[in-house]
Amino acid sequence: MHHNTVRASTLALVVVALSGCSYKPKPDEILMGAAPKQAIDAPSALMTSGGFCVALNAQDQLITQPCEKITRQQFNWDAGALLLEQRCLVAKGVSELVLAECQDDSRQWQWQADRLLNHKVDRCLDVAGRRHKPGTPLRLAECYGGANQSFEWKSNASMLEQLNLKSLIW
Repeated sequence: MHHNTVRASTLALVVVALSGCSYKPKPDEILMGAAPKQAIDAPSALMTSGGFCVALNAQDQLITQPCEKITRQQFNWDAGALLLEQRCLVAKGVSELVLAECQDDSRQWQWQADRLLNHKVDRCLDVAGRRHKPGTPLRLAECYGGANQSFEWKSNASMLEQLNLKSLIW
């Protein structure tokens, strides 16, 4: 009898342990990326995996540029809203990005690992054409996890530290 009780107890533990393996939290329950859920008052750079900063050109289009700590490269994060020059980055259609006056529905962005998902259109921020060179436009594209969809939130303090370290290397 004792042998059956041990076997039943072991089986019950296995069932409990395996049932816990099937739990998957909702994407908005965890923050898996480089930007926190709360607002960040300090402007920061949004860097591509190619080492360029996302910037606004003279025609109000988002492009890649060498990082220069200029206003047109300084983003703020406000709990899902991505702001640049006091305007919000939002989806226009399924692939176009525009900067518009911030509204209630401007909180369209979610960090997932190292990518930015626009949950309004279920597409990711993407460096067009998989090119990592200055002047390449950004767009929204189907998420697939390529290097051109990999971004990093880089505070100005950490950028300055990197520049100072590089200047100390002879």
